[in-house]
Amino acid sequence: MKTELIEKLEAFIKTADFSGTAAEIRALQNTYDALLIKETEAARQAFMNDGGVSRDFHFQKDEADLKLEELFKSYRELKKANDKKVLLEQLKHQEAKHEIVEKIKALSNIQSQPGKALKTLKDLQAQWGQAGAVSSHVYKDLQNEYSKAIETFYYSLDIYKVLQELDFKKNLELKTEIVQKLQALAALSSIKEIERLIKVYRDEWEDVGPVQNDKWDELKTQWRAGLDEIYSKLKAHYQTVEEQKAKNLSQKQALLEKAQSLLQELPADEDGWKKSTDQLLALQKEWKSTGFSQKGKAEESWTGFREACDRFFEAKNAFYSVIKEARSGLRKQKQDLIDQAEALKASTQWKETSDKMIRLQADWKKIPSAGMHEEPRLFHRFRKACNHFFDSKKKHFEDQDAASANELKGKEELLVNFQSQLLSGEPEKDKSMLQQYRADWIAGGPLPAKDRKRLNDLFYAHMDQLYSKMNMNESELSLLLYANKLERLEREDSTGGLLQKEYDHIRKQAEQIHLDILKYENNLGFFKTAKGDNPLLSEIKNKISSEKERHTQIKAKQKLVREVLNRVVA
Repeated sequence: MKTELIEKLEAFIKTADFSGTAAEIRALQNTYDALLIKETEAARQAFMNDGGVSRDFHFQKDEADLKLEELFKSYRELKKANDKKVLLEQLKHQEAKHEIVEKIKALSNIQSQPGKALKTLKDLQAQWGQAGAVSSHVYKDLQNEYSKAIETFYYSLDIYKVLQELDFKKNLELKTEIVQKLQALAALSSIKEIERLIKVYRDEWEDVGPVQNDKWDELKTQWRAGLDEIYSKLKAHYQTVEEQKAKNLSQKQALLEKAQSLLQELPADEDGWKKSTDQLLALQKEWKSTGFSQKGKAEESWTGFREACDRFFEAKNAFYSVIKEARSGLRKQKQDLIDQAEALKASTQWKETSDKMIRLQADWKKIPSAGMHEEPRLFHRFRKACNHFFDSKKKHFEDQDAASANELKGKEELLVNFQSQLLSGEPEKDKSMLQQYRADWIAGGPLPAKDRKRLNDLFYAHMDQLYSKMNMNESELSLLLYANKLERLEREDSTGGLLQKEYDHIRKQAEQIHLDILKYENNLGFFKTAKGDNPLLSEIKNKISSEKERHTQIKAKQKLVREVLNRVVA
């Protein structure tokens, strides 16, 4: 747009034609002023949206703006020089026309040589037409003087009545044609064109000489009626324009009141500010679409509207400055969770890290939003780290399940074979057989997660059953069965969680048995004087013996579970 304005201005200046470009220059100036206001307000709005205050705003014009201002200045200087030149020429033309009028007046007193006088008049009329334009301030009076002098001359020269009649007839035709052209203006829609042509027709009317007296009144009536009709149309147009301006002013006043009403009860939360901001932006858009209004009142209403908008956005900036300060702490908390998630995303401790990631996600949900600008960015990083871990975990177990699908068939065949196996009755041979089955069962890859517990339970249940049928002492059997249990837990939980739970359980049992032994041994002190066959004393001694045996077994189990646990978590 600015480039087009520059090209047009340069073209006007290059042609140096100032006679008909004033309206175009004003239109270009108005277009540029509107464009500059629009850019200024857009920059002001962006400045305030970024936290600036309206009074601190300064609009920086670009090179095109400076070029346009330079061209407008050049045009005005050239126009001023041209106007001065035109004025001097108009004064010169005015003096020349005064001299012509005086010469025509002098011709009216010549009674002899009317042919020479008529020729002189024609020469003077030609000179009048060539004398050039004069100022509009003196044009009417000078033209009236000229016309009156012409009329006086013709009426003074009786000898040329016949010729005068011919001129009157010609003038009647010309003036009638001018009246018809004037009447045709009523059909035009362009007000500017009507105003231009009516001036042209008035000049033509004045330039045409008199007509017969009996035709003059009727013709003059038609002329004035035509003028009245056109001027009535122009008046109606400008009255409509003024009414529209008044209507536009009323609309702008209503928009001003709506903008001011938004200041009466400022929002208390972000949703409220967003809603109110959308409403104010809609009011600004509607304001821009409203047409011109009376200049003075329009400036007053615009000042009030802009002030209301500035106060609104200043209050909004103050609100968000408090929110921004509060959210800096929230961003710090969320950044800490992001750092933890990114530190864990490459972990292959699937169970432990899954629990940690889930806790981090729960902690994230507890922290309020860090703001619509920061929250999406922070959440994107956090979710990316979480997704990286869980996607890796999913792929790991998918790969593991795919690898263990083949293992499933072999384990099922081994289980069927094992369940059909019977004891030989020879302990060492049977122990060797069971140890081989255990070794075969442990060998190979892992089972699918959904089948792992079911098959392990079946395998170790059958092994426990065979061990129970063998001729072994109770202590040895208990440890074998417990070893099977630990092996089953190890097979079911590679993270060691179940084994750790079992270890804690055994440790507490050992501690409790130890306390019970101490309590019973302490109770023996009450029987120092008692006879050896005292039944209560015998009962306590039996309990101590029994608990020590249990303690020995528990400690053995504790040793087993510690060894397995150390192997798993190593």
